[in-house]
Amino acid sequence: MSTEQQPALVLLAPGGRRPELREALREFGRVFEADRPERVRQLVRQEHPDLVVLYMDGSDEILALCAELDQALGTKAVVIGTDANFATMRAAMQAGARDYLAEPIATEELQAAIARLVQGERRAHRGRVVTVFGTKGGVGKSTLAANLAVVLADRQRQRVALVDLDLEFGCAATLFGARPSLTIVDVCRRSGALNLSMVEEVLTRSTHSSVEILAAPTTPDLAAFVDGEGKREPDRNYVQEILRVLRSSYDWVIVDTAVDFGEAVITALDEAERVLFVTTPDVPALQNSAKGLDILLERLGYPQEKLQVVLNRGNAGIGLNGDEIAKVLDHPIQFHLPSDGDVAVRAANLGVPLVRLRGRSALARAIAKVGASLVETRDRSHRVSALGAK
Repeated sequence: MSTEQQPALVLLAPGGRRPELREALREFGRVFEADRPERVRQLVRQEHPDLVVLYMDGSDEILALCAELDQALGTKAVVIGTDANFATMRAAMQAGARDYLAEPIATEELQAAIARLVQGERRAHRGRVVTVFGTKGGVGKSTLAANLAVVLADRQRQRVALVDLDLEFGCAATLFGARPSLTIVDVCRRSGALNLSMVEEVLTRSTHSSVEILAAPTTPDLAAFVDGEGKREPDRNYVQEILRVLRSSYDWVIVDTAVDFGEAVITALDEAERVLFVTTPDVPALQNSAKGLDILLERLGYPQEKLQVVLNRGNAGIGLNGDEIAKVLDHPIQFHLPSDGDVAVRAANLGVPLVRLRGRSALARAIAKVGASLVETRDRSHRVSALGAK
């Protein structure tokens, strides 16, 4: 935070746009204006602002400045862009922007975004997003996501939201025996900036766990209202807004995804602190997984440590051991889940999470270890952050 009691903001925008933006930002504190990137750097070093607002009109120079603010100067930045293209938004977020707002933007929308940052809604001790992903159906991705959520909620005593982003064929609620009357579509039909109460209104609560579920659409055609031509506001990324709202209040947000690289899935991958990449020891799954890991690491540029490979049915005895599989994937295997199909299928048919139905089974114990590892990693990171702040 700035050394003054009143927050400080730096605004870089073209002259014609600057007066209106300055007035919108004024209620949050002192506003220092800049007409070029070098002036922004100077003001950041002198004033130690709480936030920098950057107006981007297609120049890569703004992306470079955003990355510098994030990595070298330790300052949060919001980017306002003239391009509503998803790729442009993603480039800004990868460069370190805490938010990307596309023109035309209403004053109220801008002020809501600034308030989330300046007033500390994105606190250091925020919840963690864990995205469970795979590049082939049937590898156990949804089973892991649902039961991991239960482990974190009930055994680790955490507040957990499970988000089903398999928008066409999601089954997360079914695994809990729930029949939701409201789904993620109902969130995306709301007008104005989303807040926690709007999202919590549509969460489904199960009798089997304290996990709160944001269910997938009830029919495949409704997916377009979340991520497609049916969106109420075409330029908005509803998935990003939902995940950030949930992270502001929940200890963990577990996201189950579809088997694709659509906008919703990429957003869930971008927002995640950890991606659990699920595969099985059969050749088709491994081939797809190798391609998927290459996309995540090389094309999307995720760091190795963000991805943790989960080998499901690793003891199925089909001739490939863990070391051989890790070599095929060119990535270590962090977690092994044993083959226990009878338990998983019976639990799914009964609508009871398997860690509740057969908590002492080998598969339930293995999933519990994944949850314990996530909590331990998070707590270690908090301890390191606390030491660094002293």
